[in-house]
Amino acid sequence: MRRQYDSHMRQNPSKSARKTSDFASALRSFIGYLEGTEKALHTIRNYRSDLLSFEEFLKKGLGSRRVALSKLTQADLERYHGYLKTRGFKTNTRRRKLLTLRRLLRYLSRRGKIGIDVSEQLPAPAKLERIPRTFQTSSLLEKVVALPAETPLEARNRALLWVLAETGCRVSEVGLLRNDCLSEQAGSPQLRFDGKFSRTVPISSALQSALRELKASGPLFAGHNRYGSLGGAISSRGVELLVKSFGLRLGLEDPTPRIFRHSAVLEWHRAGLDQEEIQRRLGLRTAYSFRIYAPLLKGKAEGGASVPPT
Repeated sequence: MRRQYDSHMRQNPSKSARKTSDFASALRSFIGYLEGTEKALHTIRNYRSDLLSFEEFLKKGLGSRRVALSKLTQADLERYHGYLKTRGFKTNTRRRKLLTLRRLLRYLSRRGKIGIDVSEQLPAPAKLERIPRTFQTSSLLEKVVALPAETPLEARNRALLWVLAETGCRVSEVGLLRNDCLSEQAGSPQLRFDGKFSRTVPISSALQSALRELKASGPLFAGHNRYGSLGGAISSRGVELLVKSFGLRLGLEDPTPRIFRHSAVLEWHRAGLDQEEIQRRLGLRTAYSFRIYAPLLKGKAEGGASVPPT
């Protein structure tokens, strides 16, 4: 029934749909649709950012601030792909931006806002699956534990890096941690991550003690600036900057929080955990989401050096 409706709308666009559709109004409509489907805020923000690249292209490449999207051609879409290349975007970034634009055009077509659906004519490069960078988690933990924790800020920094190394959690999950996320099951300490991918991950008794010593009344990891605590939780950007600032002290080259996550996967694999349990700890709901680790774990299982040391 939905396909019949979509086909009817494309073949018989309403009078209002035949009017020139400028990009700004199309974007507002699409974002409203995404909000109505309860997409996560960061997902909507990423969609908007990707589509603003297309708006920039329309202004520069087609020379008009108000663009009739209904008059886009396959040649225009191919030119956009070339435009992204000249901007220096890497393959996977170009792919993401093109697929986001394809979704916008499909949305407009199905609602009769443009008469012809050219989204399937939009070229998108194949996704490049890169082997994740990793480091030796056990040796890293020794360096993290040895960090000074004399002041509240030092204690926070050490505990935060410790959590990343032991649990492989997402950056966005760090700011959601509170005291009540600490628990025990059969005498084994656990840390609960709430939100879209709720789960508990086993942690060491030493990390449990380090987290309790923070004596946090709100978020476990409060945000700080040069003047002191900000009161609220540390932001995702704050976590990224913290990891980067500790690179030299931990002997890491160009570290990112994601490398902590990848390394935890490798450590769990070496400890004999099966893929299902590793997926659960990561908060991945499907084996497809786990696919990026397949070449990494296969290389280690065969004794190969699939990832250079960092």
